[in-house]
Amino acid sequence: MLPVGPYIPPTKRLLSEIILYNPRLHDLRLYELGLHELRCRDPRLFDPTTLEYQQLTWENLKRTINSLINKVNTSNLPLIIRELFKINMTRGYGLFIRNIIQAQIASPFYTPVYAALVSIINVRLPIIGEFIAKHLISSFRQRYQQNDKINCLATIKFIAHFVNQNILHDIVALEMLVFLLENPTDDNVELVIEFLKECGQKLLQVSPRGLDCVFSTLNNLLHQSSLDKHTQYMIEVLFDLRKGQFKSNSAIQPCLNLVDENDEYTHMITLDDSCQPEPILDVFLYDDHYEENETEYEEIQKIILDILDNKKKQQQTIIDQIETNVETFRCTIYSTIRSNIGVEECAHKLLNMNLDPEQEKELCQIILDKCAKERRYKQFFSLLGQHFCSLKKEYVEYFEEIFQDQYKIIHRLEYIDLRKVLRCIRLTKEDTTSSSRIYIINLFLELTELLGLNKLNNRLTDPTLTEYFQGLFPCDNPKNSQFSINFFTLIGLGELT
Repeated sequence: MLPVGPYIPPTKRLLSEIILYNPRLHDLRLYELGLHELRCRDPRLFDPTTLEYQQLTWENLKRTINSLINKVNTSNLPLIIRELFKINMTRGYGLFIRNIIQAQIASPFYTPVYAALVSIINVRLPIIGEFIAKHLISSFRQRYQQNDKINCLATIKFIAHFVNQNILHDIVALEMLVFLLENPTDDNVELVIEFLKECGQKLLQVSPRGLDCVFSTLNNLLHQSSLDKHTQYMIEVLFDLRKGQFKSNSAIQPCLNLVDENDEYTHMITLDDSCQPEPILDVFLYDDHYEENETEYEEIQKIILDILDNKKKQQQTIIDQIETNVETFRCTIYSTIRSNIGVEECAHKLLNMNLDPEQEKELCQIILDKCAKERRYKQFFSLLGQHFCSLKKEYVEYFEEIFQDQYKIIHRLEYIDLRKVLRCIRLTKEDTTSSSRIYIINLFLELTELLGLNKLNNRLTDPTLTEYFQGLFPCDNPKNSQFSINFFTLIGLGELT
């Protein structure tokens, strides 16, 4: 985290650093003496109209922007935004553009974070968002012509997240896809696939017909062209992602969705609207009206920082209200479940609460949590969950999601809780831990006790259910198959294999 403290003007902060770097002035008590010595040595460093003063502030601006961009991540993004607006972004926007583009190329993994950062800057200073967008489109065309595949992949990833964040209109995404598919080489198709992985969900929402045309072209290529086998496999994987509505590749992570829809500023730039980076953007130039421009930005800065502070207060108030409502809701559900009534009556009372989808999923989580807290397993909770699942198919999906999430954190659970969770399993040495194997053992021993070995075996070998049990009895290679056989044999259930 960055240190939070009183705002220090960039110039004073820079001069303080210069003084403290002097070996003779390492003691903070000599700060004022150091200022006096520096002023006597070179008074030009304290005069904003001099070239030396402006060069020093420019170097400080350069270091600050570079440092902040290098530090940014999902957890400190709001703080980084505030620190950026504390410096003169209208003077240093060229430095910001250069640094953000270089950082994204060096670390494509953080592209969603960089795009979220630009989206917030773009709301207050749209000129910066526009310049970066034009630079990215220009870079894409240039790197495409140079056959620079690695940097081209990084650039289209950044453009895709600009579309996700509504910095760029989705028309440019469709233009890029059409442009790449005009010459469907293996490399071009791979670029299309990677691009759709990043912004496919967004295009599915805002331009489903355009996306249908792209997938129709990919389908024709899959069956008619002589693409490499690996490329064909990538297309098939992409179709699977689309079938699942790109849920595993969400357009924007909740923690990065920081701009209100009403505040968004979207640039309508087409693929042909490219611009070459201007060298004067990120190099020092003497400013004849330095003090006037600084004063003007201070007024803009005050407005922006006030807006950010107000939004932070509003968001905190909303979060507090949500947490209070969730706690009240959970207390009501717990009270109903603890009232010692039958399954059907309990379900009837809960259904009469007219729950919204989010509350329905929370209800499923509460049922699971309440079951896990019991010292001994109670069939009441299974019957209650079964009742809801039989009434509405969405409850089946909620329980599946919750159980999957529970399995991911199974290593954090106590031994007694390992028996109270469920998930589709892949039974291999690499995909299981000691905790998950304990869970699987308890699960199958209880199933054997409840159903009997023959009935359980019949269920596992039912042709209509085979696909759901592939993870239990993997057949992808002999090593995994042998591991599964040995596992069930050791717990006395070898007949299941």
